[in-house]
Amino acid sequence: MSLLRKLDRFSSAGPGSRSASNSVEALSNHGPPSRASATSGMEPEASTRFLSGSDPSDSESNHELPGLMQETAYGPVRVIDTRLEPSHRYGSVLVQSALQVQARTMSMLALDAELCDLDFSKALFLDTETTGLSGGTGTLPFLVGLAWFEDRSLRVHQLFLDHPAHEVSLLHCLLEKLRSCSCIITYNGKSFDWPLLRTRFVMNRIAVVKVPPHLDLLHTGRRVFKRRLGRVRLIDMETHVLGKVREDDVDGSEIPQIYNDFLHEGTTSPLHAVIEHNSNDLIAMAALLARLADHLQVPQWEDDPRDHLGYAQVAERAGKQDTAQLFACASAAGSEPSCVVDAHLLVARTARRSGDRDLEESSLRSALEAGDEARHPFVHLALAKCYEHRFRNYEQALYHAAFTGSAEGAHSSIRRRKRLERKIARCVQPKAVELPLR
Repeated sequence: MSLLRKLDRFSSAGPGSRSASNSVEALSNHGPPSRASATSGMEPEASTRFLSGSDPSDSESNHELPGLMQETAYGPVRVIDTRLEPSHRYGSVLVQSALQVQARTMSMLALDAELCDLDFSKALFLDTETTGLSGGTGTLPFLVGLAWFEDRSLRVHQLFLDHPAHEVSLLHCLLEKLRSCSCIITYNGKSFDWPLLRTRFVMNRIAVVKVPPHLDLLHTGRRVFKRRLGRVRLIDMETHVLGKVREDDVDGSEIPQIYNDFLHEGTTSPLHAVIEHNSNDLIAMAALLARLADHLQVPQWEDDPRDHLGYAQVAERAGKQDTAQLFACASAAGSEPSCVVDAHLLVARTARRSGDRDLEESSLRSALEAGDEARHPFVHLALAKCYEHRFRNYEQALYHAAFTGSAEGAHSSIRRRKRLERKIARCVQPKAVELPLR
């Protein structure tokens, strides 16, 4: 094959390709494609505007975009920079209280020892808006939102792509901030935002510094609030945990099309809502961080007992038995039977680990009295184990073992009862009496 033929194949869109869906990816890596290779399947006017080499930043309507274009060593990038006053509240939470978060507290909540010695005042909040919601190499982050604290004020720093060809400069600006932060804080960032950004670094041949520790508030929030909220999207956290309701917020599923309209038609008005949406996500993360840490210090009487149980379960997993027991006792004061049962079972487990068999027994009996009949077999099983192994009271253990079938299975339940019957028989068997010799 001749060299000219090879070059022609390289520059063509290829069989079965759709330039309208791939144009963003092509521009982000190779610059604007030729008009001949990218206009099929598009409206003539839109394709001419986007693909003739014109930059959307030159359009007449582009002056409506917020922020300023900044020149970097790698090209231009639009920056929207705002600061929140130290007195700013997001819902019921004072945002600057996130500065008081203790590393050990978040390490326990996140079940991540890597966070134990970090300075959270130097944390970097990160959130992206992208051209697609499924990730992958064809997805472009056109808005990267960053936030950090400066002099007790939260600084919101958003990097926006006026044109996909400016992606390299955006990524280098992000890289600069990653070098100076103690950790990154995201919401679902471990599954979406960071893998996407890492892919973009690789595709643009940019060497990434060692990834700083990563706190994903989705996992932390889910452990604490899942029982009460069910769904744990950030918007659910805002409404039911932070007491904040967004007004006229753009739906996340609409964001890719809004950016696509901007690229092809120069429509800027809807982008204001996207930028505000991204900014609110960053502020919400700072507020949620503060809320999670603050309410772990001591049970708050106004908190839902299901949240107390969530904190107790996290503390138990982290090996903080005293904290787990404290929050479980607070949860047991609630009225939802299943929550009360789980709280008493947790107290019983912590009591067993500390060797307090009397507290273990009383907690299990309280769980049995909570009224959740569906959980009774599990409580009977715990009581059977408690009486057999801690109290050596085999009669009581046998009584409770009669109700454990659905908790441990019929076969295991039968084996347990037979074992207990043998132990009882050995205890009541009369001892041989030695007669004196005549």
